[in-house]
Amino acid sequence: MKPTWCCLVAVFLLVPVAPGAIAHSQILSGDTASAAGATTPSISSVPPSVQVGDPFTIDGSGFTSGSVVSFLVSTAGGPLDIGPLIPTSIQSDALSVYLSASLLQGEGVAGIQVVNTDQGHTVSNTVLTLLQGAASAGAPTLAQVDGVGIASSSLDPVYAVANIETVVAPGSEVILSGQGYDTTNGVGVDLFCACAGGKVGPFFLLPSNSGLSSTSLSFTLPASGSDAPSVGPGSFQVTNLGNGYKTAAVAVAVGARVTVTNVTEQGQVVTVDGTGFSNLTVINLFNLQGNAVVNLGGLSANGSPKIPLQSVTPTSLTFALPSGAVSGAAFVQALNPPFVPFDASSGAGGAFTIN
Repeated sequence: MKPTWCCLVAVFLLVPVAPGAIAHSQILSGDTASAAGATTPSISSVPPSVQVGDPFTIDGSGFTSGSVVSFLVSTAGGPLDIGPLIPTSIQSDALSVYLSASLLQGEGVAGIQVVNTDQGHTVSNTVLTLLQGAASAGAPTLAQVDGVGIASSSLDPVYAVANIETVVAPGSEVILSGQGYDTTNGVGVDLFCACAGGKVGPFFLLPSNSGLSSTSLSFTLPASGSDAPSVGPGSFQVTNLGNGYKTAAVAVAVGARVTVTNVTEQGQVVTVDGTGFSNLTVINLFNLQGNAVVNLGGLSANGSPKIPLQSVTPTSLTFALPSGAVSGAAFVQALNPPFVPFDASSGAGGAFTIN
């Protein structure tokens, strides 16, 4: 007997992530084989967040006089290896490392590895931590949007992107909170989005602006005009105008979280109704084939969608059924990368039948 709709949904819920996101984490977590007889380092803990402009300590074992630190910063183009960083202090169970205040904060997550260069370049496990700024060094931090902090899923190696599970609404006041904002020279705020040119802003808050303090920025996000963001995925980044230091780009949803309320198929064209769609939306299409559920969508190895969108508005999109689809039960999930733990559709609204 074929599985019912609810069974198909249950299978789908076991696979809620966007294909392609894992490739990002594989770079962060890839280990190198140990040389025979060499000492292999191991990291037991790092601080939950580290700050550019400040030192931090790596605890573990097997550290040697030749230990260096590989510091992989999450960026939109993939992990960027900053280093090797030379520890300022080395003990067999602890390393002290200093991060320059000018170091790129990227997308707010870093992967830390220890390499024993005098032991055949043996490599430790990888530990993820949030990457922020030290206010004392003039490096700013973006830690909250509208009072909501960075989600714990940011440190899941499948995602490795600082994200905040909230929706910002064009036409409304946005409050960005953190530390180290430049009250002497002012700041600029960029919102990267599914917009022409890839972003809106910068929105400048100068010293005379009442919305500017060293720990908080408040301004109205435009609802119209060239600086109005499109519905879909977004990332805020703050720049201190005096020294040019930037916060991490922290992801949020703009306008609406992605939801799927109804799916229909007519003449091999699938129409999806819901909210939060954009030209960056990625479709997962789960199709029951025999006793297995196959995902025909997601991202290809080069990062392009396997199912191109034919048309898209914030509340509706269409796509053509891929050649591998078979008649029967199917389920559509919509995702807005780069972060999908919060910004992904779920629920029975995505279920439909392929004719």
